[in-house]
Amino acid sequence: MAMKQWIFIILMITACSVFSQYERKYINKGTEYYNKGDFKEAERYYRLALEEKPGSFEASYNIANSLYKQGEYEKATEHYNSMLENSNSKPNLARIYHDLGNCYLQVKKLDESIEAYKNALRNKPDDKDTKYNLTFAQRLKKQQEQQQQQQQQQQQQQQQQNQQQNNENQNKNNQNKDYDDKDGDGIPDEVEKGKNKQKPSDTDKDGKPDYDDQDADNDGRPDEYEAGPDPQKPQDTDKDGKPDYQDTDSDNDGKPDSEDTDGMKPIEISKEDAERLLKMLREDQQKTLDKVNKEKEKAVKIKSDKDW
Repeated sequence: MAMKQWIFIILMITACSVFSQYERKYINKGTEYYNKGDFKEAERYYRLALEEKPGSFEASYNIANSLYKQGEYEKATEHYNSMLENSNSKPNLARIYHDLGNCYLQVKKLDESIEAYKNALRNKPDDKDTKYNLTFAQRLKKQQEQQQQQQQQQQQQQQQQNQQQNNENQNKNNQNKDYDDKDGDGIPDEVEKGKNKQKPSDTDKDGKPDYDDQDADNDGRPDEYEAGPDPQKPQDTDKDGKPDYQDTDSDNDGKPDSEDTDGMKPIEISKEDAERLLKMLREDQQKTLDKVNKEKEKAVKIKSDKDW
């Protein structure tokens, strides 16, 4: 071998040795800061080491670990993933996948975390730490699924309750609409209007529709009386399909209701109405009594004046 070739080889070995020394120096310095908890400074020295030896697994791996310790999980994930392309060693792959699993776990990417831990175990099946982390991630995944299921059930229940409430409100609105009673006879206006709402019934043809007429058939009997005990379903005594308040011969006895007073029963008043009427009578009676007393006082005064 020529002397020049030997000189070149010696120079290359010397240069590599020098670069290796600088790489080791920077890694050691970075590890010193890492152990002190100064992960930012540790990262800086590990990057210097990687510049001295671009293919250094140790320097690159330590950079990713420093990023993880700083809470830079996305950057750490990118760095670990970039190392997978250049790593063929099973132990190294196991370490990378294990730490990738930790990164995904920190950002709640449980599916990715579980898969990373499984890949780590494929390269190092007996790793207890990875097994523990995998079990932990799977348990979190199960809890997450249960919570999501509970949330879905709660949302469905809430939607059902809202729908039920809407239905109840709609029913109330419909009922309130049915209970409109313009003439105050207890019979809902919707019933008195008949089938053709655009042309409400006017039984006695007096120009006033039944829903605004307290005696729709003009038989002298108030609709309130003829409606019966359930005004929402007016009674039909003779079962001819025509309610009594629209039937001038409601009992079909051949005698018009306007002349048939025997069958008319007094309308019962409520307890509240009775008390109100009694109160009005008492007040009227007191007013009358007060008026009489004033008249007496006036008469006595006049008589006294005349006697004097």
